[in-house]
Amino acid sequence: MANAAARIERPVLPFETIRLEGETDARSWTFHLTQDEASSGASISVGYKNAVVVMPEASRLRIVINGETVVDTPIKSADAIGRVSASIRPGLLRTGSNFIRVEAFQRHRTDCTIEATYELWTDVDSASTRLIFAEGVTKTLRSLDDLPAIGVDASGATTIRVVAPKVYRPEIRDRLLRLVQLIALRGRYARPVIQVVESDPGPSPVGTIKVVMGLAGELRGLLPGVPDLALAQPLTMVMQEAGSIGSTLVVSGPNWSDLDTAIALIGAQAVNTVSVERGVVDTASWHWPEVPTAFGRRSFRFADLGISTQEFSGRRLKAQFILNLPPDFYATEYGEALIYLDAAYTAAVKPGSHVNVFVNGKISTQLVITTQGDIVKRHIVRVPLKNFKSGLNAISVEVGLLTDADDRCAPGETLSETNRFVLFDTSTLEFPDFGRIGRQPDLGVLSAGHFPDEDIPTTVVLARPDTLNVSAAGTLLSRMARSAGKPMRVQFSSAASTEDESVLFIGAVDQIPSGLLNRVRVSEHLRMIWPATPLQTESSQQVANAGFTMFVKPTSLDRNGTASTDEVRKRWSDSFRRQGILQQTIGSIQDWMERTFSLSATSLSLKKRIDDPYEPPQRSSLLIAQNRTPEAGIWTLVTARTEDALAEEMARIADPILWSNVAGRAVALDPRESRLQVEPIQDYDFIQTQPLSFMNLRLVAANWMSANILQYALTMMACCLFLGAATYLLLKRLGRPS
Repeated sequence: MANAAARIERPVLPFETIRLEGETDARSWTFHLTQDEASSGASISVGYKNAVVVMPEASRLRIVINGETVVDTPIKSADAIGRVSASIRPGLLRTGSNFIRVEAFQRHRTDCTIEATYELWTDVDSASTRLIFAEGVTKTLRSLDDLPAIGVDASGATTIRVVAPKVYRPEIRDRLLRLVQLIALRGRYARPVIQVVESDPGPSPVGTIKVVMGLAGELRGLLPGVPDLALAQPLTMVMQEAGSIGSTLVVSGPNWSDLDTAIALIGAQAVNTVSVERGVVDTASWHWPEVPTAFGRRSFRFADLGISTQEFSGRRLKAQFILNLPPDFYATEYGEALIYLDAAYTAAVKPGSHVNVFVNGKISTQLVITTQGDIVKRHIVRVPLKNFKSGLNAISVEVGLLTDADDRCAPGETLSETNRFVLFDTSTLEFPDFGRIGRQPDLGVLSAGHFPDEDIPTTVVLARPDTLNVSAAGTLLSRMARSAGKPMRVQFSSAASTEDESVLFIGAVDQIPSGLLNRVRVSEHLRMIWPATPLQTESSQQVANAGFTMFVKPTSLDRNGTASTDEVRKRWSDSFRRQGILQQTIGSIQDWMERTFSLSATSLSLKKRIDDPYEPPQRSSLLIAQNRTPEAGIWTLVTARTEDALAEEMARIADPILWSNVAGRAVALDPRESRLQVEPIQDYDFIQTQPLSFMNLRLVAANWMSANILQYALTMMACCLFLGAATYLLLKRLGRPS
């Protein structure tokens, strides 16, 4: 029984669920093993559920580890989570990093249309997808290099549970928040979650490492087994937990200086300097290959982005990759990237088939195929930059193929394996030069792992220096450090002053000081709305109905409680009559300009737009807001309904995909749908991030003028008038009278 209790079963999915959609889809990432785990016998168990329309005879789910297929099974579990297990060949797993790929090949039962492919999906479940090691195998972390082998829990998170005495002391708090960043970096965790406690919580569950930090004299009474060596010198050591597969990292020393030295030992190899300099984002623990950054004009081969040559026999081929852009990316109103497409398709593919390019879930361009059967080499597909953003960008190339056979859709047609299209990995994405200048406020800089002003440290203020607020701050800073590839440059304070140029305030809504909500341009109603609306107490339908009735203007009611038809008709007629011919004409012109040139009254306004105070949705559970004020610099607020909710929701938003969507001047987290509502930036100031150059100024000006068309037109008119006046005066002085 003791061996069974200590049996090692490790979840391997970086997310709670991975959904594979369409006819072909795949996800790749890496996981780490200790020497003991890699050398032992192991098997893998996979749990999944699929759409009822998936045809089992023609659909397969495959798991590939280190280039070798270990699971290849029909997809046939539409009613409940199906489970399949397979042994892993001895010697296939290796100490350190291992590559894993999940692939789905799916066909529809009855429908041959492109639209039907959107009904195909298979969900791989993390709770039932795990590596299972042989009985009696231990999981010994032999050194700090084994920290990535801590792994993940069933939600895809890696918990760093810090045991520290009297965490409210600045001496402990500041060192703790620096330490957790270094551990997250050295462990390369996809979703680091920090839990701070002041007493030993017992054995660590799967995906959790216990970190004990503090002065040796204080730790000896807190945790049994602290080595005597810590009383004499700095100590950074990994110990096996008694009676558990968990591990404990002890960071200690006889005095504060020795404790700093022990923390520095972890940070010695925590930062991957080469990757930071090359602009490669370390995403291996949740997305492989690692994501490159385009700092300007650069070409990327599909093969380097993780897209291999694919021959395809279905109706909709989807190829996805991720590209990172710097925090000061400023080219959303002009310019375009170019995809040089290398592909071929048979004569069975009909004209009208198309290639769609999606950027961050929004369609950017469409190429229509006009010939039957062709080999396409270096065909240009233009992708506007308007849907790109700073940080991670998901690009998807989707090819929709029309054929006569699919139009007929004879029985068994979806089983056909005759290839009709091939996408070559020699295709390339060429990114252009673009304007680079910072904006304030802009939470997109935060999601990229940067603070608004990198020249000075940001002041971090905790509403209360208790374990929950320190946990939330640790999760935020660790998430930012993982995005940036280096620890955050911060200083901690008990209170902020107007002399601080950059301030990050973390605390529950009832702990926010007076005036802080106004400073970050958030409605003061938040103090009343959140406490008055407990989370998830109403059904979504009730919330929708409540929201609808709030905006309905009362009308005169007849005896049955409904508005009279004559009264409604009279009110509408009067409203049109009051507008007059001039107002109706102006309205028609505005509608035509917006349809034809995408010009609205807002974009043609000379008045500087000022953001109204932001009021997050009532059902939101976390708010991040930022604003710049001339008198007090840049302030960022992270808040939730309660201290417990703040720590829990920060753990939720640490998900790498959710975190990459943080942008605008404010974001609110919807916990039921795990999505963010982003409040866009309207009023902002520029901040120089690059050395002064004419080329960059030209690109920045081009984007600004494209976004402010009326100012651009007036500037051009003034230039023309100046040129005309100068020409007139010059000719009058030098010319000959006629």
